Amino acid sequence: MLAINGGTSARDKKWPGWPEWDENTLKQLESVLHSGRWAISGQWKGTTSKCEQFEQAFAKFNKAPYSITTTNGSSSLVIALEALGVGPGDEVIIPALTWVATAIAVCDVNATPVFVDIDPNTYCISGAEVKKAITSKTKAIIPVHLYGCMVDMDEILKIAKEHDLYVIEDSSHSHGSLWRDQYAGTIGDIGAFSLQQGKVLTSGEGGVILTKDKNYYERCIELRSNSRVYIEEEKLQMDKMQLIEKGSIMGTNYCLSEFQAAVLLDQLQRLEKQNRLKESNAVYLDSQLSQIPGIRIMKRHEQVTKQSYYRYAVRIDNQYFAGSPVDKICKALEAELNCTVEQPYKPLHTSPLYRPLTKKRYAWSDAYVEALSTDGYRLPVSVKAAENEGIVMHHSILLGDRQDMDDIAAAFEKVRRFAHEII
Repeated sequence: MLAINGGTSARDKKWPGWPEWDENTLKQLESVLHSGRWAISGQWKGTTSKCEQFEQAFAKFNKAPYSITTTNGSSSLVIALEALGVGPGDEVIIPALTWVATAIAVCDVNATPVFVDIDPNTYCISGAEVKKAITSKTKAIIPVHLYGCMVDMDEILKIAKEHDLYVIEDSSHSHGSLWRDQYAGTIGDIGAFSLQQGKVLTSGEGGVILTKDKNYYERCIELRSNSRVYIEEEKLQMDKMQLIEKGSIMGTNYCLSEFQAAVLLDQLQRLEKQNRLKESNAVYLDSQLSQIPGIRIMKRHEQVTKQSYYRYAVRIDNQYFAGSPVDKICKALEAELNCTVEQPYKPLHTSPLYRPLTKKRYAWSDAYVEALSTDGYRLPVSVKAAENEGIVMHHSILLGDRQDMDDIAAAFEKVRRFAHEII
């Protein structure tokens, strides 16, 4: 009998917690408390700020020359778009299956998000669909490395080059992934990351940008820091401001606090070890689940050298599960595993979270209101993934051991075998 109907669950052991922290995390936070400097916008106290330390460490980790911390992933995307000059009259192509922040960021610079369908094997943006969506107004593409898959960046870069388009990598799910030995977020013009609590690298809330271009970096710094930039090191003075006015482009305050940067310095030390454990467990779990009828694992492109995971995702054919709806299969799996099992994001054109016309700020012209309408979209692959096929679980489950992975596989098999019990 299924656990959801009163049977014994396939597992009663606790899952690894998230986020992970220890005494070193506390020491980092206490060092900020005692420093007298709690923000990058505070006075210089004789030592390198935590924000700068993390920017330098994150850039080094990703083999990129420039890194900029921000308040969150959403602001990272807005800054990236503005740094590249994207604005009114421009179109930005994004996948229909992504978190709503990707689309909202485009709206926030008064450009038009254009939704395209996904690759059914990875749930990432489809290059073929991108090509169909390009118009004379297209200015940029935002490929999103989703859950535990990377976008085919060879194809995206080729398309961008052919049409003279910018590429902003939304790498919020993919800290530490490698495409042809190049880190996610360093492949396009600018990479944007979220550091929200559930992410692979986290400070509770936060964001970070990567770029190889010095001009983009300098614009991003101003856009983040109210048109201010870091003073030259030799001009630093005790108890004087480190950010000085420049004003070449108007910015706003998207600065991360020193407390968050301190947590990130601690978390970054753990990232590679965590990623390798999760990747090993995901590959093993793929091998186990692929033996169960009706379950298909996600595709990993041969160009992916390393893969990090924000969610572990699989696809199911519910005909092998007595035709049960996927949402009920998820509930049955939750009862067996005692962890959250969900369906993917709702496609943006159907998402209740994407409703730009409920806000007056976006109704600045009739043409823009019309451009933001989602009425004409037909995105069948995204809809199928979200409603009838996809199942996702938080990456923390992959921090377990092989027995934990066997428990997951056993739960899927049990639910498949007794799917006729699902009501």
